[in-house]
Amino acid sequence: MKKKLISITLALAVTLSAALVLGGCGDKEYPVSVANLTIEEEPESIVVLDPSAADIISFIGYDVKMVGRSDEVDQEWLSVAPTVGSAAEPDVDEIVASEASIVFATLDLSDDIKDELKASGIQVITMSQATTTDELETEYNNLGRILGGEITGLQKGEQAYQELLDDMDEVKSTVAASKSTDVLYTVCYIYTEDDELKMMTSGTYGDMLLGYTGAVNAAVNIDDNTLDVDTLEIANPNFIFYADEQTLENIKSEAILSKLTAVKNNKMLMVSSAQITRQGQTALDTLQKMVEFMYPELASSSSDDEADAAVEANATVAETTAAEETTEAAAEEVTSVAEDYGITVDDDLSLEKGDDNDNVKSVQQRLYDLGYVTDDENITGYYGDVTEAAVKHFQKNNDIKETGTADNATIVAMFNSDAAEAE
Repeated sequence: MKKKLISITLALAVTLSAALVLGGCGDKEYPVSVANLTIEEEPESIVVLDPSAADIISFIGYDVKMVGRSDEVDQEWLSVAPTVGSAAEPDVDEIVASEASIVFATLDLSDDIKDELKASGIQVITMSQATTTDELETEYNNLGRILGGEITGLQKGEQAYQELLDDMDEVKSTVAASKSTDVLYTVCYIYTEDDELKMMTSGTYGDMLLGYTGAVNAAVNIDDNTLDVDTLEIANPNFIFYADEQTLENIKSEAILSKLTAVKNNKMLMVSSAQITRQGQTALDTLQKMVEFMYPELASSSSDDEADAAVEANATVAETTAAEETTEAAAEEVTSVAEDYGITVDDDLSLEKGDDNDNVKSVQQRLYDLGYVTDDENITGYYGDVTEAAVKHFQKNNDIKETGTADNATIVAMFNSDAAEAE
């Protein structure tokens, strides 16, 4: 199953109408008319500045046409396309040199740059983010038509949209089959906007996304996205998803929110605005991320084969270096300070960016004591940019490959009493 999923909308202006205005006649693919635009022939090359549009284009299968992207189009699977600068201020000369016939832009693109591109014979299309399932389906269909024609492209758009829904339904069915009780979890998504806490409410795609986790959105009956502390206090959600570290700090500093069960039990996971607003592959990845956080048994069962392979590989290595490993293990057992930090360093323990748990907090405390984390306010339990940088610094000083990920070897070295301190 492809990993794909859906997004919420953050009130973007609609540039493309939801109405389909079919062009051509008979079995002709082009011209295609959408709203006030007419695409005369199938585009061979495109530049995509809008990361959400890029997600859908990729999901439909037309990412092969991408010859350029903005810095904001940071999906790993699209990295093969060269960047042309930021979405707001792309390099017009590079776009022209790419011989793209269409640029999919964001609302940040200035009129001056649009005029430059149009003067070079390049069409500029600004897609909206859907606010209903019907709008999302129309967006898939419109992008399919623009890039593949009235017959072939429309069919690909329709099939991709249906596949998106089917994949989401499959995730929800997997959750339902794994649950041993009919009790529903309550969840919520909180973000910060204009220095105020907001929550994802009814009618948004984020609300729909939360529903596919098999849980109930605590704000399901609320239309105003201003965070309602009283509602959350009553709902007392089992899990909280938050947009960024600033939002996490705001939650923990609010008197009532800080006492919620999810906060006290550390049942909180960062899901960035990019992850929850993109409408194709990123969306399904995000749904899977949330589901595996809520139901850890699903994460372990989905990776059994990989785990078995890793165990077998480790066993082979152990057999060839038994004496050396035994000596090293004994030394680690004698010199480990892990117990002092309340962490159990076993063979399977590894941590990475995005993790949020007590083990991360122990690692952060150790890095602070060693001088790699300089501010104790960063000992939060969330593995963010600060922790990643500190881990890289530690790895560099301890002759470990600098990845920023606290793999097992890094954690073992970190809690060795002889671990190198920061310079």
